[in-house]
Amino acid sequence: MLDNSNRLVIKRKGKKITCDGKICPDKNNQLLYWLNEPSSWRRVYGLPSKVSFEGRWHINTNYDLEFVLNKTRDSRQIERLVIKGEIISNDRDALAFQIKSYDKNGMCHIQLLNLSGMWSSDEHNRIIFNVQKKTTPDIVTLKGIWQINKNQQITYVFEKTDLKRKTKISQVLTFRGYWRVDSANQLTYILEHSSQSRFNFRCQLESPNLYPYESMIKYRIGVGVKKDGAYATEVISLYGQWKFSRRLGLIFQMDYGQNRLKSIEFGANIHFSKKDEIIFSLTNDKKEPLGISVTFTHKFLRSFDAQAFLRLKKLKEQPGIEMGITVPF
Repeated sequence: MLDNSNRLVIKRKGKKITCDGKICPDKNNQLLYWLNEPSSWRRVYGLPSKVSFEGRWHINTNYDLEFVLNKTRDSRQIERLVIKGEIISNDRDALAFQIKSYDKNGMCHIQLLNLSGMWSSDEHNRIIFNVQKKTTPDIVTLKGIWQINKNQQITYVFEKTDLKRKTKISQVLTFRGYWRVDSANQLTYILEHSSQSRFNFRCQLESPNLYPYESMIKYRIGVGVKKDGAYATEVISLYGQWKFSRRLGLIFQMDYGQNRLKSIEFGANIHFSKKDEIIFSLTNDKKEPLGISVTFTHKFLRSFDAQAFLRLKKLKEQPGIEMGITVPF
């Protein structure tokens, strides 16, 4: 077990021995505890310089890391090592957990435990971290509801109990990235500095028929599961500016704060209605429909982008154009 100062406690010769040391994962993300004790002291208790544990990672209700030990023939119950600390980073396909510990002399030591893996989402649209293992990954689940901040980035707010002060402290974990729309019922969020981490959220459009002056796309999404088994449903809005691409498709340019602009580019099927409107039915890069249509009036389009208006007017004059055309992605 670990004590409240994250020091390893081992039973030897009928009594509990507290060992100063350092917690860290090995190359396979199993747990190691390196003993920071003199070799003469270790010999008295028959202890090695490091103790290896095998098991799986978990996060508890206080957002401390737990390492659940694999069962052995001698173990009568599930044993776990509770590592007290806080998540401080979720960047570059890793989960970084900061640990504060005190040695026998009262000196404070700050350690950083880095688990390698991949951030993703589960079937309930919850944020999870897949801890990399040789066989199957360990799944660390953030069970609460995530939100979108003013910079259109995903944030996860949680509370931790301070054991000394017996008070709750609110903390925010920010996932920096950008949005993509790849299919009709899925919204994708790609982490900025990651090679593989992304969230694929199952959702549905709140309003499939859009107008460019509204400058937003709304989705209804279920996040997490309530006690009665129902989803906690949220409506999220993506804000941006509609622009025309060179091939007369549409671009939705989003501002992520601090001069960070990213664009979602769409293909489109273009239709000219009898109400003096031009309707863009959006498609993905495979030319599959996304269930989103953006409607421009001639008057709005003329002031919005005169050059695009003239190009569309020329297309309309071609025979059969009323049936609609497909603009490549």
